[in-house]
Amino acid sequence: MKNSSIGVDIGGTIIKYGLIDTSGKLIWASNKPTNAKTSKKKVINNILEIIRDCIGIADSLKLNILSIGVGSPGLINNNNVILGGAENIKDWNNIPLGEIIFNRFGILTKVCNDADAMAMGEYELSFKDNETNIYITLGTGIGGAIFINGNLFQGHNGLGGELGVIPIIIGNQHYYWEDLASTTGLVKLYKSKLGITDLSLEINGKYIANEYNKGNIIALETVNIFTEYIAMGLAGYVNIFNPKRIIIGGGITESNIDFLEKIRTHIKKYAIKECLEGVEIVLATLGNNAGLIGAALNSLKYTETKKT
Repeated sequence: MKNSSIGVDIGGTIIKYGLIDTSGKLIWASNKPTNAKTSKKKVINNILEIIRDCIGIADSLKLNILSIGVGSPGLINNNNVILGGAENIKDWNNIPLGEIIFNRFGILTKVCNDADAMAMGEYELSFKDNETNIYITLGTGIGGAIFINGNLFQGHNGLGGELGVIPIIIGNQHYYWEDLASTTGLVKLYKSKLGITDLSLEINGKYIANEYNKGNIIALETVNIFTEYIAMGLAGYVNIFNPKRIIIGGGITESNIDFLEKIRTHIKKYAIKECLEGVEIVLATLGNNAGLIGAALNSLKYTETKKT
């Protein structure tokens, strides 16, 4: 039987999951609604059902499952416990998710931050070297991860790498960088420029991208400001880490907006010239499957079984 791993990527809207082989090749994948606004019990049950389904698919494909890897929003310690910090899933805190999954299925399980999972997938399959790389994913918030000399930086207790929460004060208002430079920030900015006070009105990043590509002047102005906000934060990381490259992912980057060109232009205003010289700013390569692939590859590192 061919060895494989289960990868699960928990999002605020959708849980993506699948089976990969030990080289990181995706064998099979699917997705399921998270039901994030119901209860954490419901979300956990969804995850357990997903893993059960993956085991069934693996059996039908004659795959031997070595491990289960889970990427989750929030702060996750080295004991696979979700401590909190995930605003997009109700009561998503104090959950020993790794233990829950292992007790149910008896398969080695590793839980990590979802942005770390994305970065690990990109690193292992596209950008593996001994350089310093910054990974950013633009979604409801901003996820991120840092590889320093080829090693994932996680900090004390594995809680480092929360790149989206740089504190910012504008006037008397407190923000985090992700409040301005995430897709949520993009939508809020666009609505404010239109004079829309109803924040529940259904406008999303895809809608704004379409308006941008139509030449809508408000959308053009909004995206220009938005990409400058992104560049400001990235410039700070460039000045601190002087990375080899910055890898940017997230659904909005898959639109037809010329993100990289704008970010490369704006970042020159804020980064120290010498620190920025030679830094590559590129798009992520694995798309929406990066998180589940990275989570699965991360879990495989903890297996002692020979990978064949």
